[in-house]
Amino acid sequence: MQFASWFLNNFGLFFGAIFLIYIYLMISRLTIIYDYLRSVSMGDESYQEEVGERDSLNFLKPFFRRLKRSATAGRESVIEAIWSEFEGRIGIHFSALNGYVNALILIGFAGTIFGSIGAFNEMFTGLARGETATVVFAAAWNSGLATALYTSLGAGVIGALVVTILYSRYLMTRMKRLETLVGLRISEITDEVSGVHNSRVKLQRIAANVASPSPTGDTPQEYFLASLTAQLNPSRAKARPGGMSPHRDNSRAAPE
Repeated sequence: MQFASWFLNNFGLFFGAIFLIYIYLMISRLTIIYDYLRSVSMGDESYQEEVGERDSLNFLKPFFRRLKRSATAGRESVIEAIWSEFEGRIGIHFSALNGYVNALILIGFAGTIFGSIGAFNEMFTGLARGETATVVFAAAWNSGLATALYTSLGAGVIGALVVTILYSRYLMTRMKRLETLVGLRISEITDEVSGVHNSRVKLQRIAANVASPSPTGDTPQEYFLASLTAQLNPSRAKARPGGMSPHRDNSRAAPE
């Protein structure tokens, strides 16, 4: 309570209230950002090999599960939704925090001008009355000089503290790391889904080839093995002319 009284007396009732409101808004945004970034470890380099399941990505797990179930045509839409969610959960708070700091610096500048006008007005009035320097300075201090100095000091200190130390040195580096983790996790899921899809396509082709008549006269078992080899190892299949099965004796004599 004493701090609030001192703050309002030195910053002025108007500018002091505005400063307190903006400080509260910045603290609330910092708390939200910290909740998302506290699980991001800057010393862990294992993400370069594999991201996998991480606590820092828990808020995106429903989107990752949907990405695994999505078809090829709708995969891009899900990826765009993931980045939109990331921006809505974290990026928007960085933009708001940056706006609060810039607005607070401008308010401090306005407080300096407003306080200086009141201080100089009181100073010139006191000098015109022939008052002593001590009385003039005390009147100027109470009439706006304190507001002019403290608003500039408060805006500079808070802006430097938030932007330089918290924003640039701590928060932004971890947000970039989290952004990297999200991109790598999306890549891992799409590669996994693509691999499963390609395997299904190969199995469907093999099943279709087995169901169709054999052009070489092989038995269904031999033709299945030859089709499986052609799908999984095309170079080996090309080495066998006519696509014949490796289990048949291809050196049959022509009928007399």
